[in-house]
Amino acid sequence: MKKKLWMQGLVIGSLVLVAATGCGQKEQPLNPGASSATTEPVQTVSPTPVPTTSVKPSPSPSPSPEVNEKSIKAYYSDPDLTKIVEKTVKISYKNEGDKYKSTLEALKKSVDEQAVSLFEDVQFQNVKFDKEELRIDLKLGQNAQFGAGGEMFFVEALEKTLFQFPEVKAIYLTKDGSQVESLMGHVDLPYPIKRK
Repeated sequence: MKKKLWMQGLVIGSLVLVAATGCGQKEQPLNPGASSATTEPVQTVSPTPVPTTSVKPSPSPSPSPEVNEKSIKAYYSDPDLTKIVEKTVKISYKNEGDKYKSTLEALKKSVDEQAVSLFEDVQFQNVKFDKEELRIDLKLGQNAQFGAGGEMFFVEALEKTLFQFPEVKAIYLTKDGSQVESLMGHVDLPYPIKRK
């Protein structure tokens, strides 16, 4: 009888041991070649919310400044450098500050054979208008070197062209960034040139 009890205890202990070691293990099919009818639990993963950023519409490009056109009087020389010739030309500019530079650039070319530009080989390096004063720094090229008569017409054409604007009361003219007594060595250059 003791043997029988002992055997029952051993069988019960083995069953408990088998049950304990079987916990947490994957079920194996009895027939390794046959497919299992049981399915593994499927994990569902909820998508991580994507942070949203509100996209502001880009501002529409600001309209480009309107181009202004104006008819002005520009002054040139006759082909023999004996007199000043007045011509009406059109200039274009975006703002009032550009008006003077555009005017000076108009002096550099003429469409009339009887009106010769005295400024064709001149670079207007800096043009600035402030409080009734127009400051111009220029650079003279080789073809902008005249005798006394040509230099006098050069300054006169510049004065007449720029003083047609009533707001310009004085012109401060410099050459290569420096104040000079004469642009070409023949005519004294007042500093500033004042409206007469």
